[in-house]
Amino acid sequence: MQEQSPLRPGFVRIRDGFIAFLKQPPGTPLETIIPQSAIDAMATAAKNGSKRRRRLEVARIAAATAAVAGTIVAIAFTPMVIGVAILLGGGVAFLWAHDQLKVRREPEIDELATGPGTALEHNLRALDDFRHLIACGDIACEERLPDGTIRPLPSSARRAFLADHGALLVLSREQSLWRCIPHRPLPMSQLWIKPDSRVAPTLVTSRTLLDTVDRDLFDRRIQWLLDRSGNARAFRDAIAIIVALRRPDLDGRPFEDKKAVLREEGFSDSRMEKIHAGVYPPFNNFLRRLPMHEFP
Repeated sequence: MQEQSPLRPGFVRIRDGFIAFLKQPPGTPLETIIPQSAIDAMATAAKNGSKRRRRLEVARIAAATAAVAGTIVAIAFTPMVIGVAILLGGGVAFLWAHDQLKVRREPEIDELATGPGTALEHNLRALDDFRHLIACGDIACEERLPDGTIRPLPSSARRAFLADHGALLVLSREQSLWRCIPHRPLPMSQLWIKPDSRVAPTLVTSRTLLDTVDRDLFDRRIQWLLDRSGNARAFRDAIAIIVALRRPDLDGRPFEDKKAVLREEGFSDSRMEKIHAGVYPPFNNFLRRLPMHEFP
């Protein structure tokens, strides 16, 4: 049943929800999190992608028409080779255009970020996590129509977030850009979400754990991660290194000294360096699977 009241406890505009997801203060301008240059690059790619899809649709229709014409020519005229050639040419062109429609040209995170491990890269990965959580229904999302009607997004419309590689539904207020998303049905009114206490997994890295001053909190966080690690060996090995780096007998010593001690115990220099910097991929990637809103 639809509701007429525009006020719902816990629901915020989708852009404000993304700011809360990153634990930024309310009212933080989105452009300080994702620079306007990156937003513009994604919007331009979406526009170009929409134009390209229209051209490919025309090419696909033309190829199908040619294939049908080739079939008719092959049946009606002798020699058949001319019609067969037209049929094969149209069929190949149709398959090519159909295959090209599946190719997306939006810039990747690595192309937009200034470098690995930067704040922009973390924010872009958090944006990717954010839209996936909305798409799968883990974050409630509503469409608010101009007349004030509230309409919860059905799963068919939530899938638009997966097709929205440029994250336009979150980043842009220009609803004309939303039409560039190759998915129907597509929400076209204001989007509000209920983020609750969810936080971006990218806010937690091995560096976060190493910097946890409170020893009791550190122990609870480690135990929480171990309880959810399952058979992820690389993840458990990373936790073992984090625990080793926080051992009381190494407390207060420079990282190079800690590394020298742990090297003798069989720990890898490369792995220790990445964990110390907070950029060890097997650890950070596994965190993306966990319910980080429950993280101590």
